[in-house]
Amino acid sequence: MKRIATILGLAACFCPAAWAASLDLTVTDVDTAEGAVRVAVFDSQQGWKDNTVIKAAEVDAETGSVTLTIDGLEPGEIGIKLYHDVDGDGDLDTRGFGIPTEPYGFSNDAPVRFGPPAWKKAKFALGDGANTHTIKLR
Repeated sequence: MKRIATILGLAACFCPAAWAASLDLTVTDVDTAEGAVRVAVFDSQQGWKDNTVIKAAEVDAETGSVTLTIDGLEPGEIGIKLYHDVDGDGDLDTRGFGIPTEPYGFSNDAPVRFGPPAWKKAKFALGDGANTHTIKLR
């Protein structure tokens, strides 16, 4: 019985969840402490295109920069879309042609032209354990 418990305990150490990654994400150029910064994490080109979020997080805004930790991510390629929900309505406010009126950003500070950047510009490698990334609001 003791041997089974030991084997199960060792097996738990080698399961994929034990190797999950975390990301300390810093968002810079936050102009106001109103509202929250809302973050969406994606793990594939198709998910990026379809807005299939694998993890979502938010943090209260603070003037200057904010940092949040996203736990339980699988190592591999990920991309991030985020925005500063200044008015707290839960939506990225836009004007004509879908142009955002609230600050937003993408991983790698990927360039924007007529919509969100391509996955290949925004994706980055997430390793085992703790990782860091910084995104500047536009």
